[in-house]
Amino acid sequence: MKIEGVIFDLDGTLVHTIEDIAAAANAMFVRNGLPEHDVEYYLRWIGSGAIRFIELALGTEVDRNQLLSYVAEFKEIYSNNLHDKSRVYDGIPEVLDHLASSGKKMAVLSNKPHPMTQQGTGYYLSDWPFHPVFGQREEVPRKPDPAGALEISTLLQIDPGRLLFVGDSENDVQTAVAGGMLPVGACWGYGEPDISQVKGRAWQIGHPLELLKLID
Repeated sequence: MKIEGVIFDLDGTLVHTIEDIAAAANAMFVRNGLPEHDVEYYLRWIGSGAIRFIELALGTEVDRNQLLSYVAEFKEIYSNNLHDKSRVYDGIPEVLDHLASSGKKMAVLSNKPHPMTQQGTGYYLSDWPFHPVFGQREEVPRKPDPAGALEISTLLQIDPGRLLFVGDSENDVQTAVAGGMLPVGACWGYGEPDISQVKGRAWQIGHPLELLKLID
């Protein structure tokens, strides 16, 4: 089957971002007299959106309004420090060059808040024609719900079965399966998504350049 496009997760798939995310979260916690965490702990909590991320990092239940206040403060700090230590993964530029030169479509679907997803993609990946670029939007259920992925399929006018969905989390694999797309577990990022339960075509790869064989 001919692959006509690729939907990518962002954090841990295209761009290594966890150090900037951890720094912003720690800065917010310090401001509020709360304990900091090491980067490896933040890796456990990333991937389900900013609210859940901060909720897990807090480690204790707080009033909803207080939680949202912490999240807003984290977002403000992070949006001003997206580019301190983050970097595009080795091999990703070559993959994106190949996709662009072969006329295949590229899109981003992240559970990161929408403005930050667009900001990060615009800063690190502006050399390539990503469209659309979707982060978490209030009106669209976050991954693993396939709504955002299917919206992308419609916008690109590509049948879901001709789209690879590349991501480093179980959420990404589940999104691909629910949307009728082809899951690719990216094991160079923040997780090793399990594809063993996926019926049909699915792959787990350890380096971005391995995508070239799947694309072709």
